[in-house]
Amino acid sequence: MTVQQNSGIRKAVRQLLVAAVACTAVAAGAAFAVSPGSAPVAPQTVAGVADDNGWPIVPPNPTPTN
Repeated sequence: MTVQQNSGIRKAVRQLLVAAVACTAVAAGAAFAVSPGSAPVAPQTVAGVADDNGWPIVPPNPTPTN
């Protein structure tokens, strides 16, 4: 191999390594941005479940009102 071939191979390997590091950094940033612990989120409650949100339970009225 000549010196010119070696420098071309080294340049290609260097560019691939830089691209791999850049992609890894972007992927890590995206994973951090969407991770559950990265931002505070208000707890969600299910509609109609009174025990979860502290509201009193109103008993259903079995007789029609009209």
